[in-house]
Amino acid sequence: MKQTAGAGTLAGLAGVAGCLQGEASGNSTSMGSIANLQNSYWLSWEKGYLEAAEALGYDTSVQTNDGNVTTQQEQFDTAIANNTDTIVGQTYTNAASISLAETCVSAGVPTILAVTLADWYTPQDAGDEYVQFFAPHFVNHAYTAAKILFESMGGEGGFVHIEGNRGTAPNIGRNKGVDLAMEEYPDIEMLGDRIQGNYIRSDSRDAMADKVSQYGDDIEGYFGQNDAVAIGGQTVLEENGIDVPIVGIDAGEPGLARIEEGTLTASVSGMGPWQAGWSLVKCHDFLNGHELQPAERMMAFNAPVCVKDPEEWTDVIDTLPVVDAAEYNELIFEDETPYDWEKMSVAESGEDAWDPQIDLQPMSLDDLKEVLDWKEADRPDGYSMADAYTDDAAQQEISQLYTDRFNNNPLKQ
Repeated sequence: MKQTAGAGTLAGLAGVAGCLQGEASGNSTSMGSIANLQNSYWLSWEKGYLEAAEALGYDTSVQTNDGNVTTQQEQFDTAIANNTDTIVGQTYTNAASISLAETCVSAGVPTILAVTLADWYTPQDAGDEYVQFFAPHFVNHAYTAAKILFESMGGEGGFVHIEGNRGTAPNIGRNKGVDLAMEEYPDIEMLGDRIQGNYIRSDSRDAMADKVSQYGDDIEGYFGQNDAVAIGGQTVLEENGIDVPIVGIDAGEPGLARIEEGTLTASVSGMGPWQAGWSLVKCHDFLNGHELQPAERMMAFNAPVCVKDPEEWTDVIDTLPVVDAAEYNELIFEDETPYDWEKMSVAESGEDAWDPQIDLQPMSLDDLKEVLDWKEADRPDGYSMADAYTDDAAQQEISQLYTDRFNNNPLKQ
């Protein structure tokens, strides 16, 4: 049973830092928890969340925390006190995932907290109500973007890599992906060490200014850890008359516009709308009696890479789908997204008819070490992981299940 320490309705959430969004018709309630609504990624996340809520009949509240862990915890506590049926979103730090997940589990409120997770911590460690964790396959995504960059450079020359926030799984995984691509291109050289751009334009401008002062015209390519980093560094390159191939990650509206104008070469999608909608759908399934199999509770997805001319890259890139940036922009950011949220749901569509509408695969222990950078040296003394992550048969069963169920990719229509 849920805790009922507080009284009131979802309207009480307005007293906590954040922003209250529109409602869908229905009796169930949900909260979406994200950092802000100040960039296209989070705006697209909100869009998918609200669409899925409307399709499934949930009243909604989107709460923003500006990266403040205390604020996010307060918002979770208030939502639970107000009898919210489910909470979905992302935690700002790895460590915060533990307290937020366990807050939901102890209250009996199903949750999915995606992308960010504490090391050596799985949904099984929290409890049944931590329905699932999933994340982009950070390594595959960066590897693909780097390969496009290196091909655009003609397979040789020096490039700058400005990273995001060190010590986080997305940043570490993306660095690994770039390193893997470099192994395939021995004539490609990274110019100096990576500098942090912290996923924001202003810091990335400062970082690129340092690189330009050191390397100038020797810069022949640029890898930005996300689109904000790519665009921030790009402006400095432009100011110094340096015109080189540039890639990013997120495929937000600003990045897609630059791909269309030819100043950005490619960007891998962050799949914000799908992430939000899938999270609510799986919690909806849990509330309706469908529990995921143990090996299904840690997943990674592969997203498309957006380019100006997909035909130029389809024979080069085989790790991720290659899509037209203009068409992707129209599908994701204009009008409704192309996802069938009810079709994603086992409860709504049935065991033999649901479709994730994306390439989504289970993460084994080896995958967790690669994608999330879990190290054996950091494993807590006496920690015992659920058998599903080392059970090859269980992993293969779920992998085949999601392969069989993935019958429609709306971004390829």
